[in-house]
Amino acid sequence: MNIKIDESNENKMLKRKEIRYHVEFENSQTPTRDVVKELISRNTNTNKDLIIVDYNKQLTGLHRIEGYAKVYKTKEDAMLYEPDYELFRNKLKVKEEKQ
Repeated sequence: MNIKIDESNENKMLKRKEIRYHVEFENSQTPTRDVVKELISRNTNTNKDLIIVDYNKQLTGLHRIEGYAKVYKTKEDAMLYEPDYELFRNKLKVKEEKQ
């Protein structure tokens, strides 16, 4: 499984780096958000906890996904700018259980 970063932009106003990528995976299942976060972390030398995977699109008939992720400078910046559902999906925030 390998990742190729197609485009990387620095968004200074929102204190993040925006990355468009594609992951090719042969003879394995579709990678999860956590696997993609790990691949981006290794490729960009950043902390895995500061990466928000926005979406992954599986291309029909191919062992390939295309996606978009945001790498924040601090966790506080991610909490400030990202909606709650993205924070829950990327495990930066945990849902409280109702009693």
